[in-house]
Amino acid sequence: MFLQFLTTLTFNRMKKILYILLIASIFTIYSCEDKIDLDLDTGRTQLVIDAFVSSDSTLQTIRVTQTASYFLNSPTPGVSNAAVSIEGPNNTIYNFSHNSNGNYTYDPSTNGRIDSIGYEYKLKITANNKDYMSVSTLNPSPVIDSITYNFEEEEPGAEEGYYAQFWSRDFAGRRDWYWIKAFKNKDPIDTASYAQYNLSQDAAFSGDAADGFIFIVPIRAGITNEDEPFIIGDSVSVELISINEVVWNYLIQVSTQANNGGLFATPTANIRTNITDIAGQVQNDVLGVFSMSSISRNSIIIE
Repeated sequence: MFLQFLTTLTFNRMKKILYILLIASIFTIYSCEDKIDLDLDTGRTQLVIDAFVSSDSTLQTIRVTQTASYFLNSPTPGVSNAAVSIEGPNNTIYNFSHNSNGNYTYDPSTNGRIDSIGYEYKLKITANNKDYMSVSTLNPSPVIDSITYNFEEEEPGAEEGYYAQFWSRDFAGRRDWYWIKAFKNKDPIDTASYAQYNLSQDAAFSGDAADGFIFIVPIRAGITNEDEPFIIGDSVSVELISINEVVWNYLIQVSTQANNGGLFATPTANIRTNITDIAGQVQNDVLGVFSMSSISRNSIIIE
C-alpha cells in the first residue's frame, strides 16, 4: 500500500516538475528572441533577357532587366536604353521599341508577322555597352483537334469535378518539342506540378517511339488542376507551343531549380542560357533565353 502511495506521489511530483520545465522553456525561448541583421554580399549584376516570341499577330514583348538583391521588395529594374531586334528572312529586321520598365514591344499587326516556319531567326541586343545575340528556329505546331471532358468522383488526391483532355497528333518523321499551357476562364491553370511545366518530346515525355503519335494521356490530360477541377460554365483553353531542344532543356532546368528542396537538395545554380556574345561565346553576365514559337489553340465551355 505504501509502495503504491509512494509511486503515485512520485508520479505527481514528476508531472509538476515537467510542467514547470515546459513553462520555463517557453519563457526562455520567447525572452531570448533577438533580431539579427545579416550583412550579405550583393554579388555581381547580370543582364536578364526574357525573349519568348511567337508567330502570332498579337503584340510581341521581349523583356530586358537586371538582377537585383534577393531582399529587394520591388520588381527587378528594367533596362530602358537597350537596342533590341530580330533578324528574319531576306535580311528583314524587326525592331522592338522600349515601352516601359524594360519591356520592348513589336506590333505584327502593323509591321508584319514573324512567321517563317523552319527559319532560324537571330536575336540581337545591345545593352550596357555590350552586344549579345541568340538564334532560334521557328518550328510548326500541330492542330489541336478537340478538347473533351468527363465528370469524375472525388478520390484521394483529386477533387470531384470535370477533367479535360486535349487531342492532337505529333508531326511524323521529325523530332519536335512542345510546351503545353492550359487556362481556366482565361487564367493560367496552376496544375499540381505546374513548376515542372507540361513539356513533351514528340507525343511523350522522352520522345522515344512517340513520333507521329497522339499525345499520351499524362500530357493531354495534364491540363486540369486536380485540386480545382472544372465546373459547369468554366471555359477550358489550351495552347500547344512549339519550341526547340535548347529551350526544352532550359525549361527542364527551371523546373529542377524550382523544385530543388528537401533533404537531398543540391546547391542552386544559374540556368544555362542560349544567349551569347556576337562571337557566339557564352557570357557570365547574361541570363535568360530566346525562343521562337508557333502556337495552336483550342477552347471549349464545360456544359
